[in-house]
Amino acid sequence: MIILLGVAPLFLHAESEGLVKQSPITNNLLPIGSSTEQLAAADAFADAGDTQNAIKTYRYIARSSSKSTEAPTAQFGLAKQLKQSGNFEAAFKEYQSLLQNYPQTKNFEEAVADQIDIANAYLKGKKVKFLGIPLVSSMEKSEEMYAAILKVSPYSKHAAITQFNLGLALQKQGKAQEAIAAYQKVLDKYPNSAACDSAAYQVGYVYQLLGMTGKSQDLSALKEAQNNYQDFLLQYPNSEKIQQAGQNMKKMLSKESADTLRVARFYDFNKDFKASSIYYNDVIRRFPQSEEATAAKSRLDELKALYGEDTLRVGQERPENGERLAERRRLQAQVESTALANYDGPPKKDIVRDETPLPQPRMKGDLRDTQPIPLQEPPAQTPVQKTPLAP
Repeated sequence: MIILLGVAPLFLHAESEGLVKQSPITNNLLPIGSSTEQLAAADAFADAGDTQNAIKTYRYIARSSSKSTEAPTAQFGLAKQLKQSGNFEAAFKEYQSLLQNYPQTKNFEEAVADQIDIANAYLKGKKVKFLGIPLVSSMEKSEEMYAAILKVSPYSKHAAITQFNLGLALQKQGKAQEAIAAYQKVLDKYPNSAACDSAAYQVGYVYQLLGMTGKSQDLSALKEAQNNYQDFLLQYPNSEKIQQAGQNMKKMLSKESADTLRVARFYDFNKDFKASSIYYNDVIRRFPQSEEATAAKSRLDELKALYGEDTLRVGQERPENGERLAERRRLQAQVESTALANYDGPPKKDIVRDETPLPQPRMKGDLRDTQPIPLQEPPAQTPVQKTPLAP
């Protein structure tokens, strides 16, 4: 039996009902009777607000009578009391034991909901404690909890939202591809869930973050974001996120047009007018209603007036053969070497001279020198006269 510490006034009701007795040695309270009676004593402690003794009694029943019909209820009561006392991690583990050991419990869905509530607290920034000392908030803890819930209750009525929240936990940690996979799983595994529209939106949003933030910009991610937003708009026209998705798409198009115009101006500044005209025209073609398109058209008109259209026209240039291309690359590598601070070799002018055409390969023969072999009959041979032998 377990010894329950307590103050007499709190246990008067339970003791008067004959559910607990006082130890003559320690003067503490002990649960007595059958499992049913012990469970009633635990409930009495919980109703009286004595959380600590309720926890001890529920734990005693769950551990000592794990095969009894009261064990699942005691296990649930233990987890519930731990959660109410603020011991979230311990409560989560006890709920997990309930779901694993008693999957037929009547409190199954309520236990899952409480687990999600605990994981959500960490997702929102609850501090993880070690020896009572609060540490930094941990998205990893929420990720771990959501994954554990899905492992034991993959088809709970709360499974879809658990899967979605797992995506949020991964996203907040910067695990973009894993988050996208988690959101996509909501759509694939729970297609009739109310969380599907939010999951579809988040897929586009994470791709948007990949394309618009960070040290490098991923244009392919922006394209994926646009494609997923378009799918979202078609499949969930009544979602509350429709307006936000439309605004996000406009923001991405505006950024892409500004980036393209910036590239055009770079080539323009370096007087590579053919390359700049390509990007100016690309802005005009792809973003015709944007401010960038107006600026691109204005600059193109200026360049045409200054240098003529032939300067900007991009035609098909004569391709280099393999030998010419290899020679150009070799010379370019040598030129780049001369720019090094520690270079100690011939000057650049001795390396790169005026470009002269490479010698053309010579044919082995001239077709005009090749004549067909005349068809002539061999001359007739004169028959040899035989000299008669002497008699």
